[in-house]
Amino acid sequence: MAVSLYVYPNKVFLALGSNIGNWKVNFNSCLKQLQNIGELKSIGNIYVSKPYGYKDQNDFYNTAVEFHTTFGATKLIIELQLIEKNLHKNKLIKNGPRRIDIDIIFFNSLRLTQENLVIPHPRAKNRDFVIFPLCDIDPFFKHPTENKSLKKLKIELQDRYIEKKITQPKGLFVIR
Repeated sequence: MAVSLYVYPNKVFLALGSNIGNWKVNFNSCLKQLQNIGELKSIGNIYVSKPYGYKDQNDFYNTAVEFHTTFGATKLIIELQLIEKNLHKNKLIKNGPRRIDIDIIFFNSLRLTQENLVIPHPRAKNRDFVIFPLCDIDPFFKHPTENKSLKKLKIELQDRYIEKKITQPKGLFVIR
């Protein structure tokens, strides 16, 4: 009898955001679907932030997850877009309201530029609502192009959007 072992060689950091509907339901639905394509390792705290870009909308709930997968970056972005579609992302305006937003921030230490995908995420280093939950997970992860730890990037942030932090219970992957 052969034993099947899943190997998840790619360490990925994803940012999640939501400001339409119930953010807990949106995040939990997203996390459940992510588990179909890899393994959730850790989740950051939830940060409530003012809207970035388009201002006439509700505050956002943001977090980040460490996720391991066998998919390559190109296949992963396709799968993430399917999850967004399944959860009715509902994005009609750039930086506008949405039920769920999933961004690949880091994929191992990969540097990649394609038409629909840039890794590391080019604007993440300037957004506290991305850097703070990433620091909750791995403050010493080194940004592949900035050559600085997330902790250092957090200290250097200029713009602030976060209004409130909601602490996550340790060891749980379901947002309560």
